Amino acid sequence: MTICQQIVNKIEEFDTIIIHRHVIPDGDAYGSSFGLSEIIRTTFPTKKVYVVGEELDYLHYVGVTDKIEDSLYEGALVIVTDTPNAARISDERWKLGAYKIKIDHHPFTDEFADIEWIDTTYTSTCEMIVHLLMECQLKISDNGARCLYNGIVSDSGRFLFRGVSSQTLRYASELLKYNFDMVELYEQMYTQSKEMVRFKGYILLNFEETAKGVAYVKLTDQLLKQLNISETSASSQVNTLANIEGIKIWAFFVEDKESEVIRVNLRSSGAAVNEIAKKYGGGGHVQAAGARVDTWATVDQMIEDLDELASQY
Repeated sequence: MTICQQIVNKIEEFDTIIIHRHVIPDGDAYGSSFGLSEIIRTTFPTKKVYVVGEELDYLHYVGVTDKIEDSLYEGALVIVTDTPNAARISDERWKLGAYKIKIDHHPFTDEFADIEWIDTTYTSTCEMIVHLLMECQLKISDNGARCLYNGIVSDSGRFLFRGVSSQTLRYASELLKYNFDMVELYEQMYTQSKEMVRFKGYILLNFEETAKGVAYVKLTDQLLKQLNISETSASSQVNTLANIEGIKIWAFFVEDKESEVIRVNLRSSGAAVNEIAKKYGGGGHVQAAGARVDTWATVDQMIEDLDELASQY
């Protein structure tokens, strides 16, 4: 029995399914959670399906997160998508579920579920969900196909990133058989608010750079208020510093006053930044990772570690 069939068998067993994603969700986290929920609702109409977790305003076009009571977790199946380690699961109530499943394309970080489907050969978790859909001959709504297509496009960098394969394009083309407006979706994905454009302008004018090629910005709570942008929206824009000549690694350090942490977002053009993220309790892809730290002194130490890593490339 394939792991996909094992997952479907478990979905068939439970009346209530609650889907979680990672903190600071991106297009793949949103797409995989809402896309999977649409598959379950369409294939098994009598089941109660909920999607929970942290929200970002710029991704509301994908779907709106459910607000649910703790009691719904009793006897429920919890599925966590696009999240390699327990520390990065958004909404800690996932632990209350009766049975847990992980579906993820990041390198293994830690085991937290009863069934763990991890495959780094996929460019996105949405691509894995499409594989599940096709292998097990499940059904999906037009909106579900739209959500999954959004995630594939987002995590593949519009099919430009390494790892994009004939399978990626085949699965994307399978989704285009459904009735959604691809042009409208692209407009929703890339339309920016004036506040966001001004924020990016500030980043490009004020980023700092180490001797070995690490570009970074420190975004305090006070500065975020001045720029009129939330910490979650700010964190999502780390690739504003991508594709700059001489920059090997780029990083955002964003203060989250409410949670009393500093959110760390790391990217690179080749360096294994996930190893640095792991050192500080985080994780992610080799070239795209994140963590949470407690102090700006720790941030400074991380910058030194990143600079040492950059010197090796």
